[in-house]
Amino acid sequence: MTIRAIKEVRIFLYANSGFQKTTVDNVIKALGFPLNGSQALASQLSGILLDCSKHGADIGISGFMYYKDTAAFFRENRKDIVRHMENAAAEMGTDVISMVQGFAVFRYGPKPAVSEVGKALWAKFRRAGLASLYNVFAWYALEELSRAWHRHLGETAANNLST
Repeated sequence: MTIRAIKEVRIFLYANSGFQKTTVDNVIKALGFPLNGSQALASQLSGILLDCSKHGADIGISGFMYYKDTAAFFRENRKDIVRHMENAAAEMGTDVISMVQGFAVFRYGPKPAVSEVGKALWAKFRRAGLASLYNVFAWYALEELSRAWHRHLGETAANNLST
């Protein structure tokens, strides 16, 4: 599949990720890409999204490595990220707090307390000690967009094989 421009990636993600356009655009900008980039930039973006979908955001993806960046990203996109997480939890038949506590990033350490997750999701922003959760929520947005893009690439490849 040939991706001709970043705009094509954006259009697909708008329609298939469950996130609002502003969140999709903010992920792309946080990754360091212009919203109307060339084919070469679109291929680079696609590669980053594919790597993230396979390995997770904790591999160290530019724009999503430092708490100051991820906390700012979450703050700007908080309402949409929380809405997306609530919808995903409902689709899985669980509550959002349990879903967050089950994130793979917590597999080797203690899970955050119910109260910490609740405060990070719904209380006033900038609560002391919640930066790591703000970071995880920013990663969630990046990873969910990456998975949507990965599914698209897989479906496109399968369709090309069947034609």
